[in-house]
Amino acid sequence: MSQTQLKVGIVGCGRVSRTAHYDAIKNNSSLDFRAVCDTDRERADIWAKKNKVKSYYSLEDLLDNEQLDLVSINVPNRLHPKLGIKVAERGIHVICEKPLGTRLIEVDELINCCEKNNVQLFNVLQNRYNETNKLLKEAIDNGRFGQIHTCNITLRWRREIDYYQEGNGWRASQDLSGGVFTNQAVHYVDMLQWLVGAPAQTVYAKMDTCVHAVDVETHGSAVVQFKNGVIGSLDLTNLNYPEDTEGSVTILGEKGAVKIGGKSMNQVLEWKFHSPIPDDEKVFDSSFTPPTVYGFGHQEFYDRVTHFLLNGGEENRIISGKEGRKSVELLEALYRSSEESREITLPL
Repeated sequence: MSQTQLKVGIVGCGRVSRTAHYDAIKNNSSLDFRAVCDTDRERADIWAKKNKVKSYYSLEDLLDNEQLDLVSINVPNRLHPKLGIKVAERGIHVICEKPLGTRLIEVDELINCCEKNNVQLFNVLQNRYNETNKLLKEAIDNGRFGQIHTCNITLRWRREIDYYQEGNGWRASQDLSGGVFTNQAVHYVDMLQWLVGAPAQTVYAKMDTCVHAVDVETHGSAVVQFKNGVIGSLDLTNLNYPEDTEGSVTILGEKGAVKIGGKSMNQVLEWKFHSPIPDDEKVFDSSFTPPTVYGFGHQEFYDRVTHFLLNGGEENRIISGKEGRKSVELLEALYRSSEESREITLPL
């Protein structure tokens, strides 16, 4: 592309837009923030005024009245593909917050639509850009673990009933949201498959709901067997007492053991290898304390997307729709396993 700026609009003025997206866009000089859109007119007007941009109350009006290069979609999870398709059909690049969708068939429709209309699709899985996780991925890619045996994910967070009731209660709806596996742990499901670096072969999961009168799962566990022999596990809850205490990933191999923990994979807690290198002494300095569980990765996400669209470059520098699809397929298999009380074989 010969242009030097991308005109951007955001659809959805909820928590993640306010907490992570607005500032990430405004802090990138190559992005021209033009408008926000929300069906809640008051909310759209408030955040348009705060960001000094225009407000719209429907996606169609936004697309009809703004000449945009990129639209960021931050609405209830089930709606991501539907709105993304409308954007792609206008020839505009698409960003979808996590997850890419809640049903694999709808996600595939979005991916195919973007390809048909020659636009790029990006999925916000910003925890890949935690400095802690990048160091772990580098150690894996450099073969420092030897043969990896297990990858264990633990999520101990707490969500009260007001969290589920916010925004007309969409987070309490299995159809719109999904529970702890999807709405909180999709980053960890993605991290599991990304770090292991091989397709999942079989999954077995158990999920349940208690404490809150909601339609989504509040807690559960799962085992994932990967084609390279790694056994992954997920132990997830939104009912931890008394607050968020852990979001961790642990890799155990024949020549290494690493645990990245903290509340959101933000601290190096263990870093042991059979063959140490000088840089190992510095890894604990990569630990950080984010203000929220979103971390700081949204800025790097937008910076990478912008550079890719304006300058080109290697696709492995960004998180494409096809990358985002992997966690959706894994999640769909996990839900199917829990519902049918049996092991599920992938690909679906």
